[in-house]
Amino acid sequence: MKRTLGVVLLMLGACRPDPGESDYENHQPSVQGDAGPNPEEEFLPGPFPYQQGQRRLFVGFYEGGRSEEIIINDVDSHIYLYEGTVSIASSTTRVEGKLSDRVVHAGKAWLGFGIHWDTPHSLDGWKTLHVSLQSSDPGFAAVKIGMNDTEGFQVDATKYGYANDGQWHHLAIPLADFAAGGVNLAAVQAPFVLLSGAGPSGNTLLLDNLYFTN
Repeated sequence: MKRTLGVVLLMLGACRPDPGESDYENHQPSVQGDAGPNPEEEFLPGPFPYQQGQRRLFVGFYEGGRSEEIIINDVDSHIYLYEGTVSIASSTTRVEGKLSDRVVHAGKAWLGFGIHWDTPHSLDGWKTLHVSLQSSDPGFAAVKIGMNDTEGFQVDATKYGYANDGQWHHLAIPLADFAAGGVNLAAVQAPFVLLSGAGPSGNTLLLDNLYFTN
């Protein structure tokens, strides 16, 4: 169902750093290349490691190789938390890189956050959104993944392999499914939105390995 996400109120104040040439400046009190709580932790390649010559787009929540990137810089690209429904911290339980992101439920009737661009970008040349999710908490039993132009469209994560069973699940969502819901892929304003229903405060979901391929 299409919906307008007119609930973007709080910008994320902490997020996992990118260990490459760019990082999430001003989103986490760390220096570029900071490996997190344990600098000796192994850098995991992920379930589908990047290969030179491939096209892979970074937009955030990812530490692996990429051919293109739109960094989160707090100037014209941001992570927004919707209406205080969620907080985000780092975790060393991950499938790629050295850190994942722990999404923490605030105990409200719903939960949501997203990556937002002040100026729309075209994703016409990309075919698939990849993301890895893990949770067994009831607050994340009904996860939706969204994309916005001036409005938004969400898909049910279970349709793409997510299960609320405490295991990592690697989702591959065709962008054609968002386009079928009315999203103009030539003018995307939010490339990734995560929504969920009601849940107890402190319920968590781990998020990692977010990128686009063609």
